[in-house]
Amino acid sequence: MRHVVRKPFADVVTAEIRAAILDGTLAPGSRIRQEELAARLGVSRAPIREALVVLEREGLVRTQTWRGAAVAPLDRELIANIYEFRAAIDTYVASTLAARSDVDPNPFRKIVTKGRAAAGMADVGRLIDLDSRFHMGLYEAVGNVVLVDVMRGQWTHICRAMAATLTISGYPRQVWAEHAAIVEAIARRQANRAARLAHAHTANARTILVDSLTHAGSRARAAEASRSSRGKRTQSSPTQKAGDFEPTNPAVDA
Repeated sequence: MRHVVRKPFADVVTAEIRAAILDGTLAPGSRIRQEELAARLGVSRAPIREALVVLEREGLVRTQTWRGAAVAPLDRELIANIYEFRAAIDTYVASTLAARSDVDPNPFRKIVTKGRAAAGMADVGRLIDLDSRFHMGLYEAVGNVVLVDVMRGQWTHICRAMAATLTISGYPRQVWAEHAAIVEAIARRQANRAARLAHAHTANARTILVDSLTHAGSRARAAEASRSSRGKRTQSSPTQKAGDFEPTNPAVDA
């Protein structure tokens, strides 16, 4: 028997903060105060600092000297590019799986059932997890390790984008209806139909995401303009504390 290896404590803290960013608990552009995070997680500041270094490398956190850290804004152009690339990949994956006779659709049907239940409860965290399992399961079923590695590397950004749209009324149910249609086309070995459905699914998601981020960016710029206007009417402003970070555009990079 092998020794049981415990997961490093800093890794556990990193995973908790990452999950909070991905599901929107820590919103794009929001300031990260180490003392508050440490208190919420019941840890010292040391693992928080380690976690922020890792998350900055992943593109989830931004830091500025003397101003501290903040959750990285959602980059509208990056998301648009990822989904454009993903549309081509998902089309290929659906077509490839539908052309094969060894694909078992039942695991995907079970995920769809769970996804529809989560949509009914508006459970965003659960919806993101199931959506990831659905699509990563399709990628893995193709059997191309390069494809899986490439898509897994982009999934962090995709999860953040999902969190921004899964609160739109009716949209989660639409997503899982589209997933169900893709699965049935694969099960019936309708390669052309599966490809069309997969492409339409991703293209539709891209449109909704980009529109959502565009509107969020417009609201953020309007709010910033209002703050600037008020600031000009005052002779002085409160001194900013070291460690605070107030992004110009807190939610979205245009």
